[in-house]
Amino acid sequence: MNKQKEIPICFATDDNYVPFLSVAIASLLDNSSVENYYRIFILITQLKAENINKIKKLEKPNSSIEFISLAKELDKIQDMFHLRDYYSKETYYRIFIPNLFPQYKKILYLDCDITVIGDISELYNTHIHGFYVGAAQEEVMQTYEVFGNYVEKAVGIDRKNYFNAGILLINCRRWRNKFIAEKFVDLLKRYKFRVVQDEDYLNVLCKGHVRSISLGWNKTAYKNDAFDDKDLRLIHWKINWRPWKYKNVLYEEYFWKYAKMTDFYDQLIQMRDSRTQEDFEKDELLMKNLEKMAEEDANDPNNYHNTQGKTGSVWWLFDKLMNFIRIRKLLHIKAYKTKRK
Repeated sequence: MNKQKEIPICFATDDNYVPFLSVAIASLLDNSSVENYYRIFILITQLKAENINKIKKLEKPNSSIEFISLAKELDKIQDMFHLRDYYSKETYYRIFIPNLFPQYKKILYLDCDITVIGDISELYNTHIHGFYVGAAQEEVMQTYEVFGNYVEKAVGIDRKNYFNAGILLINCRRWRNKFIAEKFVDLLKRYKFRVVQDEDYLNVLCKGHVRSISLGWNKTAYKNDAFDDKDLRLIHWKINWRPWKYKNVLYEEYFWKYAKMTDFYDQLIQMRDSRTQEDFEKDELLMKNLEKMAEEDANDPNNYHNTQGKTGSVWWLFDKLMNFIRIRKLLHIKAYKTKRK
C-alpha cells in the first residue's frame, strides 16, 4: 500500500513562462521528500507540445505532472480579465482552483517565477482551518512608500496585512463555501484595479481571513535587514529582481543551480546576456510608470477604497444579487478528478 502523503500543487503558465516554470519545478522536486507524493497540475490555455515534453522530463518517482487546459471552461469570461505589461490571463486561473479540484480540502498555488530551496510539503502542512488562504506579506509594499501608500489609500488594506498572491495555500472548502470565485467575477465586472491587478482583487476578497506565513516562503530577491537568510525557503523573482534579466541578483546562485537541471539553461543565459541598454531603460520606465499609477490611484477620489459600499440602495443590492446569480450559472467550470499512478 502506498503510504505517501499527497501534496497537490498548481501552477499556471503560457509558453513565455515555461523556462521559469521548469526551474521552479526542478527546484521543488529536488527538495522533495520520498515520504510525500507531489501531484503537480499546470493550468494552461494552450502550450506547445515540445514545452510540455520538456516539463514532463522533470518528473520523479514521487511526483506527477499533469497539464490541464482551461480554454473552454473560461472562454466565457476571459475577455473580462484586465491585463498589463507581462501579465497574462493565466495569472487569474488561481481564483478558480478550488472549483476545479473539489476533491481537495486545500491546495498550493505557486507562481512560475520562483525557486524552491526547502521542502514545499512544510508549507502545505501549515494549519489554515478557518482562513481562506495562507500567504506571506507582500514585501514590496513594506519597502516602497509609494506602494504601501497605494494599498492603504486605494485598496483599503493595511500595508502590513497586504499579502503577495504568488504563493497561496488555499483552503478549498472554505473558498467554495464562501463563493470566492463568484465574488471575484462580480468584482471584476464592477471595478478595475490597475496596479497589481489579480493581487489587489484577492486582497480585497480575502481581507480578514488570511493566515500569515513566514516571509521565508516568499522572499523577494533584494536585501532586507529584518530578514534572516537562515529562514529562506523560497525565492520569488519579482519585477526587476530577476536573474534572467540582470547579473548579480541576490540569491541568483539558487536559480542557476536548478536552471542547469532543465532543458532551458542555455536559453535563460541567452535571455540575460542579450539584453541591451534599451531593455534596461524600458525596465526603469516600467517601474516609474507603475509608481506613477500607484500614486494616481491612491489620490483618486473614485478609487476602490473611496467608493466601496457607497452604493448601498435597495435597488443596487437587488441588482448585485441578480448579477451574482448570473455569475454562478456562468461559472459551471468542469471539475477535474485525479487518479494516482
